[in-house]
Amino acid sequence: MIDVKSILDDLGIDYKESGKNVSTSDVNIDCPFCGADKHLAINVRNGKTNCWVCNFEDVNFTWNGEAKRPNLAKVLVESSGEKWKDVKKAMEEWGWEPWVDSNKSPYSQSAVCRLPKNTSPAIDDSLALSYLLKRGFGTDTIIRYNLMCSKHESYKARIIIPIYIEGKLVNYTARDYTGHSPNRYKNAPSFYTIRRLNEALYNYDSAIGKARHKHIYLLEGPTDVWAMGEDSVAVFKSSLSAQQRNMILASGITSVTICFDRDAYSRAVSAAEELSPFMPKIKVIHLDSHKDVADLGRKEILYIEKRTEYFRD
Repeated sequence: MIDVKSILDDLGIDYKESGKNVSTSDVNIDCPFCGADKHLAINVRNGKTNCWVCNFEDVNFTWNGEAKRPNLAKVLVESSGEKWKDVKKAMEEWGWEPWVDSNKSPYSQSAVCRLPKNTSPAIDDSLALSYLLKRGFGTDTIIRYNLMCSKHESYKARIIIPIYIEGKLVNYTARDYTGHSPNRYKNAPSFYTIRRLNEALYNYDSAIGKARHKHIYLLEGPTDVWAMGEDSVAVFKSSLSAQQRNMILASGITSVTICFDRDAYSRAVSAAEELSPFMPKIKVIHLDSHKDVADLGRKEILYIEKRTEYFRD
């Protein structure tokens, strides 16, 4: 069966799982055709697509000489900006079967992860540096987390965020700094990486691998980690996976505070439920405002944490 969410994760396409305009059997993404925010629905069971705003009424493409409405493949190509061959690989890897039978072989992770071509430190990109400074992140953040920029077409106007495990580059994601892209984050295709995002924790080496903190903060995204500091890790805006849970439990950490965005509180509770049988000291912070950890900063999060009771499953 097709795994729509994993395909979207691999291609770096942001999606909404619940809330207004989201059916229980769908996830919603921004429509690449009319620009409607999180109104293009993708059925998680069969991959069928529809935009609730434009309904694809004025959008057609040609397939085998016939005019067709956009299907999942077309939507993914337009939303990700990737070439069809790369989108096809990601789709096949997560259960999609082509219309014509073929003797395809499975696609696996790469033995080596490399950053995009023409990559240089973000400190040398004036627009990226300006964006980071406005967000409250200085040159020390760029250096500490090895933030980069690239002239590669797919990663222009993005800050490339490398992900390391035990000193080895295993994956990367890229954050738009213009505010104009329909997708804030663009993830590296899985076949160019050593580990999938849901098999890694951002800032693992500093929070767990080297420092061996006994208490860590479990957050959603890289910018949250930049704001909270080196005793924090991020799960890349997804649910806590079994691999991520095991990385935490194998580390010797004795307590964790989980803080996701307001609209992802249920996922934070689910993460606590996953960890609670093995770790008695867990706090789940509920953010009352629409500001995230990166907006609030460490001081405010610590203040809220003090007023938060321990989680009980």
